[in-house]
Amino acid sequence: MAIDLDKMTLPEIFQHISELPVAKRPIALKAIGNLTPQLKVLLKYTYRKDIKFDLPEGNPPYREMETPENMGHNRLPREMRKFEYFFASSNLTAIRRERIFIDLLEGLSPDEAKLVLMVKNKKLTLLLKCCDFFSTVILNGEQLILLGLR
Repeated sequence: MAIDLDKMTLPEIFQHISELPVAKRPIALKAIGNLTPQLKVLLKYTYRKDIKFDLPEGNPPYREMETPENMGHNRLPREMRKFEYFFASSNLTAIRRERIFIDLLEGLSPDEAKLVLMVKNKKLTLLLKCCDFFSTVILNGEQLILLGLR
């Protein structure tokens, strides 16, 4: 069955991958990653040890967006340009950096905000749950090279 990636949010893409047979998940993730570059960026931010967010540990206090499901909630790909502010290399003060991060979370759907928090905390349980091979293979770097994340 063909899927339309343009109409899916990143959390929905992870959900789709989780519903595939285990043997097909690495192939699907690579194919989808080639079509959806934001997916590769999220994986890179999560699994590369040399990339560290300059934000406080844990989840910040933020208000989840309160709108019906599937009402224009695919903002994460457009908002990912703000990620450059969340690293030590940005010239922002810590308070300004945290405010931008909270504003980002409040402008995303609840699922997208949870995904961003998992990436920031380097605990992408959505992915680990849907792609068992990541918990073992990705840590040795092979899968990162396969996905073009190195």
